[in-house]
Amino acid sequence: MQIKAKKNFSTTRIKNGFSVTALAKEAHLNASVVLRTEKGSPARPSTAKKICEAMKEDFDTLFEITGE
Repeated sequence: MQIKAKKNFSTTRIKNGFSVTALAKEAHLNASVVLRTEKGSPARPSTAKKICEAMKEDFDTLFEITGE
C-alpha cells in the first residue's frame, strides 16, 4: 500500500496560503519532497503527517491510501 496526495492537494495548499517552499518550511521538509508528493509520488507516513499538521488539515482531506 502507498500513501498518495489527492488531486485536490495543490488547490488545498494554495487555499491555505502556502507556496511549495512555504509549506516545506512550515512542515520541516525539503521543498523537493513536497513537490514530488504533490505530483503523485508516494509519501512516507511521517511526511504525510508533517504536511497535515502544517496545513492543519485531516489526512483524508489531503491523502489517500492506494493498493498499489
